[in-house]
Parts: sequence; structure tokens; C-alpha cells
Amino acid sequence: MNSYYYAYSPNLYRYLKSLGFRYICTGLNESTMRQFWQYERTPELSAALTSYAENKPSK
Repeated sequence: MNSYYYAYSPNLYRYLKSLGFRYICTGLNESTMRQFWQYERTPELSAALTSYAENKPSK
């Protein structure tokens, strides 16, 4: 399992920030030029990602 999680969604970034998560670094994907935020994968982060996925509005 990868020990890092890369968030490409600004909405997800803001959600994680509101919960107190701090990213390790941010950058641009070389292929897409989209910004990403890198987080250490922890049980707490996994729980937050699950909660986000269950509660985000559908398109």
C-alpha cells in the first residue's frame, strides 16, 4: 500500500483542512498541470476520506 495519498480536488483539500489535516507538500501533476496535495496515509485520513465520499453531493 502506498504510504501517501494525493488529493487533486480543491473541495477535498478544503474539507481535509477544515478537519485539521496538514499536507506534506503541494505541486503540479506534470501531465495534467493540475494541483495536488500530498498527505501521509493514516487511519484518521482514511476515515476522513470515507466520510467525504459518503457525504459529498453527487454531480
